[in-house]
Amino acid sequence: MEYIRITNLTVENRDGTLFYAPHLNIQDNQIIGLIGDNGVGKTTLINTIAQMSTIFRVTGQIQRHCRIVLVPQLLNNDEQSGGEKEKEAITQAIIRLGQARDSLLILDEPTSNLDIEQQRWLIKALSSLKQPILIISHDQSFLQKLVNFIWHIKDHQVHEFKGSYSEYCQFLIAEEKRKNIEYHEKLTKIKKLKKDQRDAEIKSQKATKKKKDMSWSDWKIKDSSKIEKRLSRISTQLKKRITSEEAALEKPQVHHTITLSNVKTTNLDLSQKSSLVRLGIQDVVLHGNKLFSITKDLQIKGREKIALTGKNGVGKSVFLAKLFHQKLNAWFNPQLKIGYVKQNIAQEAAERETVIETISKISVFDKTTTMQLLGDLHLRRFLNNQVCDLSGGQLVCYKLAKVLLGEHNLLILDEPDNFLDISAINALETFLKNYPFAIILVSHDQNLLKNLNFAIWEIKNHKLITASDFSSHKNTNIDNRINLLQFKLDKLITAPNASFKEIENISREINNLKHKISKEN
Repeated sequence: MEYIRITNLTVENRDGTLFYAPHLNIQDNQIIGLIGDNGVGKTTLINTIAQMSTIFRVTGQIQRHCRIVLVPQLLNNDEQSGGEKEKEAITQAIIRLGQARDSLLILDEPTSNLDIEQQRWLIKALSSLKQPILIISHDQSFLQKLVNFIWHIKDHQVHEFKGSYSEYCQFLIAEEKRKNIEYHEKLTKIKKLKKDQRDAEIKSQKATKKKKDMSWSDWKIKDSSKIEKRLSRISTQLKKRITSEEAALEKPQVHHTITLSNVKTTNLDLSQKSSLVRLGIQDVVLHGNKLFSITKDLQIKGREKIALTGKNGVGKSVFLAKLFHQKLNAWFNPQLKIGYVKQNIAQEAAERETVIETISKISVFDKTTTMQLLGDLHLRRFLNNQVCDLSGGQLVCYKLAKVLLGEHNLLILDEPDNFLDISAINALETFLKNYPFAIILVSHDQNLLKNLNFAIWEIKNHKLITASDFSSHKNTNIDNRINLLQFKLDKLITAPNASFKEIENISREINNLKHKISKEN
């Protein structure tokens, strides 16, 4: 069954065409991921499909053969209630969906307030639905697990791809490789055209000169003007072709690795083993209520990178705020300089300076790294805008860039990927991987956490558990396994009919487990 048919849809704002969709449709069994950079019109597209009011000029045709159930993005900064509110809104939408067979579910950033456990619930709930779903999301792990169709708004057009998000990413990588090969082929072509043009120019000049072995009378008789004109014409035509080819040449984006050599100041660098913060045993409390306990002494070292995880409401944001304001039972290195991104970063800014003026003053990185990050966060077009004139999304990216590039040797990042699009999250991931100083990060983006592979600190059962606790628990399980195998081995050795091969296999497994423990320690 066809639920939605879109033909020649154009949405325009005051600057021109926001996006164009030549032909799209939604059918049975489709779970469509709608992706694209912030500001390209994703929410406008779903609102247009759902017949919501819009300030934009809309032309084209949308045929609707279904009832539409829309859950808009829930903008909520209350960590304790945001996830539950989102879950409740989606649950109600699913109930409404069941009341009419021919229904389409549309979700706008459904995972933005959900913790990892709630995201698992959502994937399971949506996977069980029989109706088609259209989802705006920047959560790549969520998209990989769920969608089977992609709508990508890029270069003012909605592009359609039949396949999973992972397959689409592979397609984009192949496209980038193809463009890179094409770019270098064009460079070679331009180089050859320039050589041909120079050769034609030299031949044209030589055509008017008398050769040494030619008499003056013979040279006067020879009509070289035609040859000169022909060669000159060829040279001019080649120049035009070169200009045209160079104008059409699009250089692929090159990312330069961030290292200590990119940092302009050396005041921030501490050795890898130096402690930035030493946390004592304590309870972390909010308004007199205990949130969780730190049950052993902990430290954050000079270049350590930590992911702080846990369900919504366990106290992650409270802990990070107390760490930033140095309100914990802790020792803080006198050389410590903290950069802090909090969840409600998108607040009004009164700064009258332009983006580039402010960033140039505070950035400790060289110009290449600074401009690269600003471009990756979609700020390049707004460099000469005053900070106070930036929109909400632009302001989020500006404040994030200001912290990432600033004079800090410990970044405290509380869900910095909130409100970022996929390309900006990928840029953030690359930056954090190569960042030369310490980081403590909170994020519910499983793809980001997996790719960063930071050491894990988890708040669970009102306790802060660190990577060493996980390792200790794991080793305890291995010890138990070794003891069980040893008991079995002892019995086999004394048994008269024991299999030598079985004894050999158990002995080998015991040795492997012991080697594993010694390697991890």
